[in-house]
Amino acid sequence: MGSIYYIHEYILFTKLKMSWNEAQHHCRVKYGDLATISDERDISRINNMAKDWDRAFWIGLYDDVNSWKWSLVGERFYTGVGTDYRKWQEDQPDNAGAVEHCVSMMEDGLWRDNSCTLVKVPLICYRDSADDQYVLVTEEKTWFEAQSYCRQHYTDLVSVRSPAENEEVRSRLQGNPAVQEAWIGLHRDSWKWSDGSGSSFRHWWESQPDNQNSTQACVHMQRGRWDDWRCATKFNFLCQRITKVTPTPQAVQRKTLVKMKLLTNADLTDPTIRHKVLQQLEAALDFSNVKLLWRSLMAEPQP
Repeated sequence: MGSIYYIHEYILFTKLKMSWNEAQHHCRVKYGDLATISDERDISRINNMAKDWDRAFWIGLYDDVNSWKWSLVGERFYTGVGTDYRKWQEDQPDNAGAVEHCVSMMEDGLWRDNSCTLVKVPLICYRDSADDQYVLVTEEKTWFEAQSYCRQHYTDLVSVRSPAENEEVRSRLQGNPAVQEAWIGLHRDSWKWSDGSGSSFRHWWESQPDNQNSTQACVHMQRGRWDDWRCATKFNFLCQRITKVTPTPQAVQRKTLVKMKLLTNADLTDPTIRHKVLQQLEAALDFSNVKLLWRSLMAEPQP
């Protein structure tokens, strides 16, 4: 049986403009989805399609700004409480510079988003099965370093599930005047593809993405490079269609040599007589998908 393979086709709409969400819906209804771009070969294919096209068009990459989740997971920990409690500062989260995907708590108990890797602040760990469950660590770390530290020494970075818990965590900050801000366990995913692809390939213009004015969460392509932009802007767009192809198995051809001795006065070297003999044999054998061929052998010596 042949291997299954996929044909990946791009369709560029040059005369139709839509917002990113409208383009996503249109592509999903008509084809499959907005385009996923996985490598330089895809970039080359698209550039060849759009070589006479200088305008921007949407692709399937977007910033999942609503994907906030807690580092600490488990149904037991969240039984009877929600995971969607938030206590943001005014105008937060803003994803400044398109790099702020992790959350810290300020000394007044309000939250803000920060870069997970560029910012280092103290952290608050959660310790399960202990009287004092909240542990302030004053050593400054990135968010990922903080997560690793808490998981190694305690349970995880702290989750804040209610106003009461927020007040408990805030009290740890107020108990140490040298600490004005600390990591908590809230973080989110960043760039995703509309079709759910796990491709990490990126082809940004220099200094992009920047989330200018904290409003840019969708990606368009122009002259081969990418830029983040306001999702409500109407651009042309690039769809994709992926077709699964299963090759038809080739029938196995077999040849069998049959030696027959015919008692006849007919001239078996005559092509017409040979043809009639083959027809009679095929009818007598009644085999489907069988083709008989005549092969002459050296005549036996006659007595």
